[in-house]
Amino acid sequence: MSERVVLPRRRALRLLAATPLALAGCGEAVRALDAGVAAPDAGAGGADAAVCRPSGRDALGPFFEEGSPMRMVIAAPDEAGERLLVEGSLLDAADCARPLAGYVIDVWQADVDGNYHAAGASGHRLRGRIATGADGRFALETIKPGFYETGAGPRPAHLHLRVYAPDGGDRLVTQVYFAGDAFLGAADSCGPPTCFSNDPDRIMTLEPARVGGRDGLRGALRLVVAA
Repeated sequence: MSERVVLPRRRALRLLAATPLALAGCGEAVRALDAGVAAPDAGAGGADAAVCRPSGRDALGPFFEEGSPMRMVIAAPDEAGERLLVEGSLLDAADCARPLAGYVIDVWQADVDGNYHAAGASGHRLRGRIATGADGRFALETIKPGFYETGAGPRPAHLHLRVYAPDGGDRLVTQVYFAGDAFLGAADSCGPPTCFSNDPDRIMTLEPARVGGRDGLRGALRLVVAA
């Protein structure tokens, strides 16, 4: 593994900015990640299927870097932490039904101890980009990140997602959280109007699963953006 370079996680939540962007997936590649495990429905945790609403934006954060490689598995095999498989779909906000193909999602996250790693010096550790499939689906294998402390208090564990339309246009910048985290909502040191860990549409429920040939966790996610 490349040299470990840890960015200071206690740096104040300056530079937090939300830019609109999008996301989606690869149906066959999902099954290739762990054959024999049925994929759950890609519905957002707590989402009301009768209501069509676009996915909410969240803070970009100070640790985003351009240039991550295209890869579905962003955590190296020896990366510490529980393996995590995220399966989901990207839908058009016009009807919450039409899948959006050919989009690219950029993913970055902290490690199990809550540290972010500089892209160039670490071989883009825990960073990657995924292209959406014709069915609007996506799959991502990584590890469950850890929470971390800021000068204002704790932040819940989360994945950062930044997605682009086929023409390169931004569609969504958001964060995805995990059900049961003690630092969600009012306990989050970064609250509205910057961070929204109280949004049920971005809180995934995880279940035990085999991920990459090992015991791990699996969650499903639905994202809705304006095409």
